[in-house]
Amino acid sequence: MALSDRRRHRRLLTIAVLVGLIAAHLVAVYAYYTQARQQALLVTFLEAREQWKDGHLDEAAATYSHFLAARPTVAWPIVLIRHYPNAADAWYLLGRVESDRHETDAALAAYAQSMASGGRGARETRELLLTSGRLSELLNWATKQLEGETVSPQPLKDRAAALFELGRPQDALQDYRAAIARLPNWRRQVDPAAPAGLSGEEADLWNLYAAAALAAGDRPTAVAACAGLTARQAKTAQLDRLCRALIAQHDGQAGIAKSILKGYLPPAAEHEWLIRDLVRDTAP
Repeated sequence: MALSDRRRHRRLLTIAVLVGLIAAHLVAVYAYYTQARQQALLVTFLEAREQWKDGHLDEAAATYSHFLAARPTVAWPIVLIRHYPNAADAWYLLGRVESDRHETDAALAAYAQSMASGGRGARETRELLLTSGRLSELLNWATKQLEGETVSPQPLKDRAAALFELGRPQDALQDYRAAIARLPNWRRQVDPAAPAGLSGEEADLWNLYAAAALAAGDRPTAVAACAGLTARQAKTAQLDRLCRALIAQHDGQAGIAKSILKGYLPPAAEHEWLIRDLVRDTAP
């Protein structure tokens, strides 16, 4: 190799090394700057949680909204902080705050964004629609959830709740029965180690099935469903309290119904409505 060629080679090698060092420096600076921005936004996220905890709901909603608006530009193309909040979780938390603020539309929109991002919000959506009396919306939402869903019993239960409160107990009865039929396969998929026998989910569905049967004027079906539940539960369990109380109330034994439900905590909105009616009927 000629002297001029060796010099040219050295120059090119020196330039390549220099370019590499500059590139590495720029990457390091960019990483430092990005991490600093992500850390600052993480502080904002944590501030929103504290504001919510302290009851400053308006501030918490605004802070979560700021986090969501800033996150796409800050957390790209890579997140450099472990356990950094994702967008789905932030949308879900914003929905919780908006629900606490009684901003139903804003809460529903936030839950929809969370679910669209693969996050939570289905249970909260159905409860919010149910408690706010937006039954037609709940019916449409649950029907849409059923599209392509062949395993989970939850959309059927949600639709049944809407149908029940819309004055269509016979249709609700069919959906509750279909939900019960789905339950064993769903349990095997989500929890293969779950013990066999009556589960809390199944007992709840049978209680609601019996309630729908009573509302449809079919007392024998309600009694049979409740008796089957009583026979299958453990001796010390009281998983049949709701259906037994509703049958007693239906038979004009309001005092007995109230005694059966002593200490009962309704797990969801539809149960609360049933109990509220019974308590009103048995009030002194």
